This record gives sequence, structure tokens and C-alpha cells, in this order.
Amino acid sequence: MGDGQYDTEFDGDQLFYVDPFTYRAVPRLPEFAKHLMFDLKLAGDTYVSLGTCKYNIPRAIAGEHHPPEAIAIPTAMIYPKQAMELHVPNTLICSVNDLHPPTVAITWTRNGQPVDESDVSQTQYYSNSDLSFRISSYLDFSPQESDIYSCSVDHISLREPLTKFWEVSVHTDQQVVETAVCVGGVILGLTGVVTGLWFIMKANKSSQV
Repeated sequence: MGDGQYDTEFDGDQLFYVDPFTYRAVPRLPEFAKHLMFDLKLAGDTYVSLGTCKYNIPRAIAGEHHPPEAIAIPTAMIYPKQAMELHVPNTLICSVNDLHPPTVAITWTRNGQPVDESDVSQTQYYSNSDLSFRISSYLDFSPQESDIYSCSVDHISLREPLTKFWEVSVHTDQQVVETAVCVGGVILGLTGVVTGLWFIMKANKSSQV
């Protein structure tokens, strides 16, 4: 995984990771950073752990006669972080899961054009219990009516990028009225059917008497 990754997770969520270049701990959620207490030995332990992995992994591969690398096809989904309102800043999340190996490229477009990369951020790789990985990419945006966003995932398991689309859709007052009228019509129709059946049953009982 490049220069490696050293992190600590709790209940499936990453608490922090250690930058492999500076060996400094980086909280996954900066707003909770003040609640995290980092061991002073963390930088040294990380250096030793990553070095041990880099030393042992190629020897383990050779010892197993270079087995083929497990390759898993990723899945992806795209959704807004908050309830969508036009012109109100929001964040689109592209969640990529079940991938292996953990090397993936995620790109965004708006109406077919690449977005500004300064609006994009992403997590480190998270590990799953089945030894696959997941990662999320975030796009800060302001919803504009009829805009179409896409998130494309490029991975070694794919012949072509996996692309998911999300369109800004607005429920206007007219649509709400039309929906209410439609629902009211259905309810009225069902009421008529029930009433008709009641009269038929009543008529049948009267004729039998």
C-alpha cells in the first residue's frame, strides 16, 4: 500500500492514522482530536512496525512461492451527507467498499466536467473483517437544479472505471400537489370499491330473506 499505513480503529471506524513520512498521528475526525491521547512512543512504534512489514512481506511471498494476489471487485454508492436543499452547501459521499488490493483512484465530475480538486477529500483505507478494504471520497458542493454528478472508481479488478451518478432533483410545490391529488384519487377509488361491495353484500342478504 505505497509507503504503508498505520492506523487504529474502533468498532469499524478509524480513530487516527500515522503519516508514514512525518510519523505524526492524524485524527480521522479533527473535531475530536482534543479527546485523543497519543502515546509518546507512537512514532517509534510505527517506524518499527512499518519497517517490519516491509522486511517480512517480500520474504513471506517468496516463502509461499509467490501466490497470486487476491483481487476483489469493489462496489460503490454515492449519496449526500445532509438533506439536499438548492444552493445550500452540502457534501457528496462516494463510498467504495469490498476492494482488494487497497489501491484505487476516485474521480468526480459535474455535468461531465472534472470538479475542482480543492473541493475533494478522502479517507485512508479502512479494513473489513473479510480482509477487503473500503474508502470514501468527499466532494463539497452547492446543489444547483438539474446538475448531474458522477463518481468514477478505477481499480485493478475493473476493465473500465465503475461510475455512479447522482442528480440534483427538486420536489416543487406543483409536484407535491400532483402527488397529493394522485394519492387522494387512489384513496377515493378504494373507498368507492369498499362501499360498492358493502351494498352488494347487503342486497344479497336481503334477497335471501
